[in-house]
Amino acid sequence: MRLLLVVSTPGKLRDVEGLSSAAARAGHDVTVFFNEESIQLLKSPSPVEYLYADLLACRASAIEYQITKDNMAVNARMSSLGELVEQLEQNDRVVFLG
Repeated sequence: MRLLLVVSTPGKLRDVEGLSSAAARAGHDVTVFFNEESIQLLKSPSPVEYLYADLLACRASAIEYQITKDNMAVNARMSSLGELVEQLEQNDRVVFLG
């Protein structure tokens, strides 16, 4: 199974950690898309660098919060809302975290 977590606020860090960890332990593929304020969680040093998940940073949010490739978690990559739409179609389950 493929799980997509879409995170908007940094206050959902524990939820992201718990859901992604449980899904990874169960053998599922996890992708986490960070947008809006949650993009700050990807600023290096990042509290999400150790997650067993693909970490995607919304480019528009990254620009707003001055997050660049140079100051972002090494295992995260820039993404877009267009890719988010693709991810919504490709994943089996999607969870939106405020």
